[in-house]
Amino acid sequence: MNWTTKKPTKSGWYWYRAVSDGNTAKVLHFIDDDGEGPYLATSDDHTLNDLVGEWAGPVEPPLSGQSR
Repeated sequence: MNWTTKKPTKSGWYWYRAVSDGNTAKVLHFIDDDGEGPYLATSDDHTLNDLVGEWAGPVEPPLSGQSR
């Protein structure tokens, strides 16, 4: 997985780091366009277009049925 400034185009979980703080990475859930524009499922009310930074993903979910 590589960092890119290209914003996500399909729904899923992505790593995100802001340009102002390239050391802090967050995992954000991007949900596809609902008619009012693409948005993120976060506690903040941000659309995808509000965020300037780098993205990596989508992150694959863990395999089900595996345990420690």
